[in-house]
Amino acid sequence: MNELIKQRINQLNNGEIPSGYEKTEFGIFPCDWVKDKAFGDLFDFYGGLGKSREELGEEGHAYLHYGDLHRGSFNVVSHAQYEHLPKYDVTLKGSETYLMEDGDVAFLDASENLEGTSRSVLIDNPDNEPFIAGLHIIFGKSKDNSLEKWYKQYITATESVRKQFQRLASGFKVYGVTRETLPKIRIAYPKSTDEQSKIAEILMKWDEAIELCNQQVEKLKQLKSIWLKKMFPQKGERVPEWRFKGFTDAWEQRKFEDLYNYASEGGTPDTNNSFFYKNGDVPFVKIEDTESKYIDSTKSYITQEGLSHSSAWLIPENSVIFTNGATVGNVAINLLPVATKQGILGVIPSKKVVTEFLFYLLSSATFQREVRSRMATGTFATIILKNLNQIPVCIPSDKSEQEEIAGYLSAFDNLITLHQCKVEKIKAQQKVLQKYLLNGIVRV
Repeated sequence: MNELIKQRINQLNNGEIPSGYEKTEFGIFPCDWVKDKAFGDLFDFYGGLGKSREELGEEGHAYLHYGDLHRGSFNVVSHAQYEHLPKYDVTLKGSETYLMEDGDVAFLDASENLEGTSRSVLIDNPDNEPFIAGLHIIFGKSKDNSLEKWYKQYITATESVRKQFQRLASGFKVYGVTRETLPKIRIAYPKSTDEQSKIAEILMKWDEAIELCNQQVEKLKQLKSIWLKKMFPQKGERVPEWRFKGFTDAWEQRKFEDLYNYASEGGTPDTNNSFFYKNGDVPFVKIEDTESKYIDSTKSYITQEGLSHSSAWLIPENSVIFTNGATVGNVAINLLPVATKQGILGVIPSKKVVTEFLFYLLSSATFQREVRSRMATGTFATIILKNLNQIPVCIPSDKSEQEEIAGYLSAFDNLITLHQCKVEKIKAQQKVLQKYLLNGIVRV
């Protein structure tokens, strides 16, 4: 970062206006940028065609549903990219106002959080094939050529624009913007489309890097899934020939109940058992905490202090957590004592079973398939310990082989974590770039 940019950033942080910049009602921008326009000056807005998921199928025209837009983090939607999306079969007459064309910008009109109200994507559809804006989608068509096509994907990325969205959003629990409020959003942008194009080109490089890293993560996850399937065969399948060298002992056909010394789900405990939680001040695990492999001191958890202790069970360290409540099948290893309540099963492995091996066995598609076949239906699909106990499993009798398998699979997890960290670092870089490129502090 050169000295001039540092100076501008320091001035902004101190509440000063750098030379060559101008303060507006919604931010500080270069004097030669356009600052007197709102979305209503740049776009005509149209509503989508509201259809439920049940009305969509595999035949017809590509349909962008708000759910697909809300869940994604992408900035661009192309017709080719979304060929796998649901379709809506309708005969077009040529007068439809819900078709998105190349260079249009699609917005969400509803979100469960304020941050989501500013979600927008650029439509890349150079052949202008029929592409339907769906339920809860509002899209804008440019009135002129003031904004370069690829620059449009970042028009809601600035803090000043997001704050305006959040201020204009209305609703309780679900927040929304409308075709009446969207035109009021003020925006600043380079007058030169060449500068816009260069800004977009830089930011798109970071988008590409994030996408490549995410693809690497997915490939590693798929490869790990393949090895999980190989290492944990279904009942009746022969143990494959990939066996690690030096191990000759046969694998044993057992039941889940043979793999642990003690297992219990949260709930009213037997107060005579020393495992039960008594004094508070230990992490209290919720179902969402089990989405990571490890429950450890690097994360923040609520403690049970001050709450009712009578229905919490203390799971000792190096046990395996298995969710069996509203969410079934999440697996984690607790590296420190934790307390749980109903809906979470704590499993203390037997001395013949390696904890990390048990984690991977319970995570395998084979075991999860057996779990699903035994789940009780109702308001929530659940499974009780009695039914889990009867699930057949196949394990090496030699603990050293269990350790080899766990170590091999753990290497995949470590690689996945490294790539995920890389993604987060690139995203952090991109966030800084967006901040200073889109407000003109860094000029290109």
